[in-house]
Amino acid sequence: MIDFIKIKITDEALINQVWNNEVLVYEGKSEKRFDDEIKELFSKSYKNLYFTKFQNRLEIKGSLHYFFNDGLHNANDFNIYDCISIIEQLKELFKLDLYKCKLINLEYGVNINPAIKVDELVQNLIYHEKRQFIRPTTHFNYKIAGNEAYKQVKAYDKSVQFPNQCLNTFRFEVKTKQAKFINSLGLFSLQDLTHNNFYNKLTNSLLNEWHNVLLFDKSKIIDDKFFNTNFWEDILKYGNRNKFNNQKKTYYKKLGSDNLHTNIKKLLELKIQSLKVCKFQLL
Repeated sequence: MIDFIKIKITDEALINQVWNNEVLVYEGKSEKRFDDEIKELFSKSYKNLYFTKFQNRLEIKGSLHYFFNDGLHNANDFNIYDCISIIEQLKELFKLDLYKCKLINLEYGVNINPAIKVDELVQNLIYHEKRQFIRPTTHFNYKIAGNEAYKQVKAYDKSVQFPNQCLNTFRFEVKTKQAKFINSLGLFSLQDLTHNNFYNKLTNSLLNEWHNVLLFDKSKIIDDKFFNTNFWEDILKYGNRNKFNNQKKTYYKKLGSDNLHTNIKKLLELKIQSLKVCKFQLL
């Protein structure tokens, strides 16, 4: 469910307590300019988690999912119980006051196995809301859309990354870039991620982001204009603010209820439900 995480600690006593933990491995120091002044940053690590000490704060970042798998991969399912257990483990190890660990960034998503090839699915992802999906790298089976400074959605073939761990696996993920978006979901500190009910906010957010996706379903026979990217670009360029969404609704209506976008949504919902099944009763 949750992959990458970044938190900030500003409480001086807690910073010193964490920083002086003997399990941390010193990585080195660097320099960075702040308000026309060069200041030193110091870095330590523990497994795949990285601790950076600034003048007035400590930032911790890394993948909880990788941590769960001893840094080997994040290709398997990582359910809510597993995530909470890892946070509790870190709390105990570093004697964290989780309320003082403020959330900055999160990446959360799920893996599914669609009936079609994932590269075909990714290829036909065209828009998220009114932003085009792009390929930021040469990786053909990877696309991203959104506001780089606020929130993005990522869609890619996880089995390309870890062919020995999974097959034809589609990863749909939300990547936040500012605490502002996380806070809008009612999440503020690491403490929130130890309560089962807060994960409903993340799963609802994930499904809502999929709802906002424009996906070409070329298995259907409808007007070719709907599968022409120029058609959608012209709507955004020359149409009024509501025309894009209205045309998208028309497009999905013409596809019928049994379409690729709806079927992927059902798989996402099933996977989310399975990730909520925990071994023990959660708080």
